[in-house]
Amino acid sequence: MRKYSLLHWSLVLVALLFASCEGENRFSRDGREETDSLKLNNKYVNEWIYERMSLVYYWNDKMNVSEDYSLSPSSFFDALLYHYHPSTAPDGDRFSFIQSNYVNLLNNLSGLSSKEIGFDYQLYLRSETDMTIVGQVTYVKANTPAAQAGIRRGWWFDQVQGNTLNTENYLDLLNNLPAGVSLRFLSEAPQQIPGSFDAYLEAMQKDTLSFAVLDNYAENPNYLDTIYRIGDKKIAYYMCNFFAFDSGDNSDQFLLEMNSVFGRFKTEGVSELVLDLRYNSGGYILMSTYLSSMILPDLSRDKVFCYFRYNEYLQAVYDRQYGEDYLLMHFEEEFKPADSGQAILLNNLNLDRLIVLTGDYTASASEQLINGLRAYMPVILIGTTTYGKNVSSLSIYEQNDPQNKWGIQPIVAKVFNSLGESDYTAGFDPDFELTELSVYDQSALGDTTELLLNAAISLILDKNTLALRKSQFDVKIPVLIKDETKIRGSLLPPVSSLKKGQ
Repeated sequence: MRKYSLLHWSLVLVALLFASCEGENRFSRDGREETDSLKLNNKYVNEWIYERMSLVYYWNDKMNVSEDYSLSPSSFFDALLYHYHPSTAPDGDRFSFIQSNYVNLLNNLSGLSSKEIGFDYQLYLRSETDMTIVGQVTYVKANTPAAQAGIRRGWWFDQVQGNTLNTENYLDLLNNLPAGVSLRFLSEAPQQIPGSFDAYLEAMQKDTLSFAVLDNYAENPNYLDTIYRIGDKKIAYYMCNFFAFDSGDNSDQFLLEMNSVFGRFKTEGVSELVLDLRYNSGGYILMSTYLSSMILPDLSRDKVFCYFRYNEYLQAVYDRQYGEDYLLMHFEEEFKPADSGQAILLNNLNLDRLIVLTGDYTASASEQLINGLRAYMPVILIGTTTYGKNVSSLSIYEQNDPQNKWGIQPIVAKVFNSLGESDYTAGFDPDFELTELSVYDQSALGDTTELLLNAAISLILDKNTLALRKSQFDVKIPVLIKDETKIRGSLLPPVSSLKKGQ
């Protein structure tokens, strides 16, 4: 089973370190049960948070000490962090977070959404005068009411439940969706392009659509794959939108499907791969290792994909107990699906180079794939600068503690490739910079006329069509409103703290 990897055993050690102070009933004094007040429960949870963070947090030497254990766990956790600041803490933390229910945390990381609108979107500032906002559909998710309603990539929306989106209300409107949602979409671009972005939107056809929001929707990250036969070229295209093994059911469904896709590519004899990671904000790094192993030339488990560096205390523990090589993560030649003792060979394409389509949310495990493969092969980036996340996090929770349902996702390690390179906190700049805003390009994903894919195919065919697409308006490109919650991160396998005696 995949969990029994090198990385898994390193996390077992972390879990064993958590075993201290377990078994004590903190709600009982002198044999009498005390009232589980909010303040007392906060103290119980916050002590747990501090113990775990002091052991595993990457910046534990710079962690703040909070004297008030009666704070809400979210406030207490935030107070501990060594927060990023461009001047005073440029190496600081931008990514650690906490969630009140660890089950929801794990589900979200596996692509299981409790309030699924049915499509991915990005938000832009429509007007700087009245601070209005407009969203753009980037891709529609399969088997959702939104897909059945006919919503398409490239459409814009500016109203939710009859309310115009602006900087004051958009978070509340989009984060608290009702069971049945109503959005006003702007579709069918005008034939004559007006002279400004706002005029362009005003000229579009407006339709209000109502559809259901889904509970417990499991998104499949294997979004799209195809093979293009152009002249004597066989070009594979694969879009992966996050890195997860399955939807939390321990089936390894997504990994099996991914390997099947690459099996088809291999059988067809493709010589080029366009890997679309423009919306892939990360996920489990072991899953990105498997994908990298399907691409790598001259695949061998002797080759190092990446390695980790932890805080001074944990690093010393690992080095002392297991040696410096213990934290190396190698490429894989096979995997064992859950509940199966039989190994399955990975379908490796043995490529000479890789073309990756990138976007503003290409982050973390996606960036580590780029960084890891760059040590062994040319990796050409087409799109926009990636997010910039060279650290990994860990899901920590108590699986069987009715008094504590919280889950924390702290940054625990910095990640390097086999050459010792990890300098991409500002993101990877593309080799060919192109924006996919559909005011300039409304082609469907996988369509060879779609801007980024077309540029990749042109590069493969040695066509000189990679010049930066210019704005069709005399105004600047709309300002993207970045959503930090989209970043899944680079995730180590989750662990539940072990009890004494286990």
